[in-house]
Amino acid sequence: MYVCHCNVVTDRDVLESIANGARCVADVARETGAGRTCGNCISSLRDLVCQHCPVRAERRTEQFAAEREVGVAGAAR
Repeated sequence: MYVCHCNVVTDRDVLESIANGARCVADVARETGAGRTCGNCISSLRDLVCQHCPVRAERRTEQFAAEREVGVAGAAR
């Protein structure tokens, strides 16, 4: 399934990024390009990271607060 339509990133791309060591939305965005244009996919990226990276799931509230301070699309840069 497509997660980021702007940059044509699929859920498989995101999961591969996590398997390669990405531990947060910003890591996934740097590796895949997802979330760097309009930012509409940030919540989907966050969900995938939290589901597949248990360490990040514990820190979800902290991550969300930090991303909001930077701005939605800016959080992925």
